[in-house]
Amino acid sequence: MINLIKALFLESFRNKISFFFGILLPVVFFIMFAQVFSNEKEVSFAYFSDKPLDIPGKYYSNKNALMKDRYNYAASAFVESKKIVVYKNYNDYTVDLWIDDLKRKVDTIDFREIVKINERILDYKVLNEKESIYLGSFVLSLVSIGMFSAINLFERYRKIGIIRRFRVLPLSAFLFVLSFSLSQFIVSLISFVVVRLVGIFLFNINLKVDYLFFAFSFISAVLGMLGIGILLSILFEKFANSVAQFLYTIFIFFSGIYFPIDFLPKFLKNITYFLPIMYIFDNFKHSIFKQDSFGKFLLQNISLIIFGVVLLYFGGKILFAPEE
Repeated sequence: MINLIKALFLESFRNKISFFFGILLPVVFFIMFAQVFSNEKEVSFAYFSDKPLDIPGKYYSNKNALMKDRYNYAASAFVESKKIVVYKNYNDYTVDLWIDDLKRKVDTIDFREIVKINERILDYKVLNEKESIYLGSFVLSLVSIGMFSAINLFERYRKIGIIRRFRVLPLSAFLFVLSFSLSQFIVSLISFVVVRLVGIFLFNINLKVDYLFFAFSFISAVLGMLGIGILLSILFEKFANSVAQFLYTIFIFFSGIYFPIDFLPKFLKNITYFLPIMYIFDNFKHSIFKQDSFGKFLLQNISLIIFGVVLLYFGGKILFAPEE
């Protein structure tokens, strides 16, 4: 079994299409788009006050206007006669420093008594553009590795007669599918290491994750996309690779990883709900900041795993079925 895993693993790097879409292209996109946002302003502040304040941030003279825009800033403050309300949307030390500065500045005017601050503290981290692209590039790599490797298994292996040779060996369909899946987990892990190293050394990105949730998302992503690849191979036997390349383009433009989807018409936005990459991306974001409910996270991962396992099972049966 180990030799089979090794052979399937090495084949993933011999296949130029799988290697290009699975590892090379996501890394290139990551470097290119992350470079664009390398000089972005990390945090921004805004405040409304009924008395003049000398603090950093955009001043709003209209309270309702800031109330509408409050989530566009790392933190926004409403300073009034009896209270201060702070909306904190980004967990970062610079935000805490700004809030402390706000308290001191208010206290030096005429707020001599203790001022109560009601903070809307989010227990998750808001990803900036570089971090979002970093995570998205890894997700895109997993998506393409799973999809193209499964198609390669059906298309190329059949074409050059490898599957026919496997049939004469004392090898069950289950053992073959298991070996193939494990080989793709190893390839995906290498992809993760490559993207992570690029993120650390070129852009100083080092996100803290919940490793249990991350591993769960990793397994479901690989299995789910292997299932997608097998499904495409079954539905489009002659040109599954072309369909996969088209889908890959859709994933790039409609996933929200590299290009914002807010400007899209509503009917195009609705398409994103049918793209597995959106749910995989959400799962990995949940491993960093638990913004969505755990039930949603669990449902999405289990659905991907069940889908992938079922398709891998039937895919193995189809591959090892006697030829007529």
